[in-house]
Amino acid sequence: MKLLTYSVFALATVVGLAGCASKQAAAPSPSKPAEPPVATAPAAEKKLSNAPPAKTGPKLPSEVRTRNAMFKLTSYDELPGWQQDDMRASWSAFRNSCDVLQKREDWREICADSKTVPPNTRAMRSFFESRFTLLRILHTDSRGDGEVTGYFEPLLEGQAQRDAEFNTPVMGVPRDLYTIDWSRVPAAQRRSVVRVKPEGNLLLLAQPGDAASYPLDLRRFVLDDRDRRLRLRLVGDAGSPAARVDPYYTRAELDALGLPQGINAPVVTWVNDPLALYAMQVQGSGRVRMPNGQILRLQYAEQNGHPFKPLRVTPKAKVVVATRGLSGGNTADRADEFEIEGDAPGDAEAPVLTRGVTLAQRAPAAKPAGNDPLVDELLKGARKPAAAPATTQARPQPAVAAQPKPALAGKLSSDPSYVFFKTVPERPQSEGPQGALGVPLTPGRSVAVDPRVTPLGYPVFLSAPAPAGSNISMQRLVFAQDTGGAIRGAVRADYFWGFGNEAGQMARATRHRGQMWVLLPTAEASRLATSKLVTRGVSLGGETENSCLVPDGEFCSEAD
Repeated sequence: MKLLTYSVFALATVVGLAGCASKQAAAPSPSKPAEPPVATAPAAEKKLSNAPPAKTGPKLPSEVRTRNAMFKLTSYDELPGWQQDDMRASWSAFRNSCDVLQKREDWREICADSKTVPPNTRAMRSFFESRFTLLRILHTDSRGDGEVTGYFEPLLEGQAQRDAEFNTPVMGVPRDLYTIDWSRVPAAQRRSVVRVKPEGNLLLLAQPGDAASYPLDLRRFVLDDRDRRLRLRLVGDAGSPAARVDPYYTRAELDALGLPQGINAPVVTWVNDPLALYAMQVQGSGRVRMPNGQILRLQYAEQNGHPFKPLRVTPKAKVVVATRGLSGGNTADRADEFEIEGDAPGDAEAPVLTRGVTLAQRAPAAKPAGNDPLVDELLKGARKPAAAPATTQARPQPAVAAQPKPALAGKLSSDPSYVFFKTVPERPQSEGPQGALGVPLTPGRSVAVDPRVTPLGYPVFLSAPAPAGSNISMQRLVFAQDTGGAIRGAVRADYFWGFGNEAGQMARATRHRGQMWVLLPTAEASRLATSKLVTRGVSLGGETENSCLVPDGEFCSEAD
């Protein structure tokens, strides 16, 4: 996403992203419908033989290394569950990736030919086997397993105008937030003071002697090759002695300024729960249900540039008042209440948040799977029925004006990161939010990855245990279509489950060690033999300075 780049980040972990509350099946069904017989397209089947085409040119290296990962040439016969996966369920996600990747030379023919593939699993599997080279992703120390978590789209309640109940603003991108791509600064100047000049909301290096410029001390920042943009604000008048460039405001500073009055930024909508907004910021996107039943889809637009330091949220027990043997309300339609438990940023035992679920650092027995409180926070909206437009019954108003509790505001302020949102055009309710690749996420077939390791848009085979209590196979072909602020490392995936209560339950239960393989177009893989990542067919080991398996100039590029 986004988390954030949470897209993200974050939930609960996270984690890219809200929507309609209709009862759509977010988790893919394990059952497989009957396929059309392969014999319907003999010509295409002949072309898509299971045997890979004869390779010409340099011999493929058995191993390549980057600064962040190691990759080993692998056979499809070694993939656990490859023959059992229903490829038809992944085809729409593949076509979504092609919408972006077909502009690249190595993908143009692949994406064009994919339009002629018969709609059956055998043909689709043969297509991948004949066009892509399989590389297993490993850590730099050769370990083969890593963290697999899950995320989903939350639903919040909102309205266009502020009142006593709906008094928490969902903020758009501030007009005084500037960014600079530090990789465009000459390497010799990256630990010094440079002069910059605004152009729109970008800061560019100023010409020597330009009086209308600001000094930017790059020594104040940690330069991250994952996110090369610094988020900044201008202080004072250009050229004046007081002129300088500061980091953009932290969450605590934004709260102290008083949102929305304190900054020059639009309000996208108003919601009734600051803790639910925080949860959506961790997820990176969400859906907000308005009073007339309209669903407002929100997406990560920008963040304030500060690191994400998650909090742990615990739901309070529901109290149901009984009257003459009948419950005093439908508990499934009531919003949950939550409280902050402990201080996660300073707690070594605290879970690490991604965009979908907590990544347990403690023993599994200490926190049972399926009991993640921050995901529960997101489920509070998803538990509500999917709403026909409201007509006759007004939303009940609280007897006392609802105000954020000071203790809660203080806790949230301990996380310096803050996500800003934008609205996105209406799209089919079954479609997921737009991921970092710029295409809609597909429930059960899209994952968030670290693009320094796994190229965005590329096919990835994932092998992980099924979520607790389900029989849904997680040995399947997925597509790297999103990123997240906490999604870092070689074998690391955040699995998108979709929208709604069922998706949230699955995301909450997805917390496993798993394995990953990336599929590279064979022509692209062949060029690795002559790249800087290998020497005479032998890996460079830990000495390589290259960050990217496939530099793309946007999500992963080799800094000067």
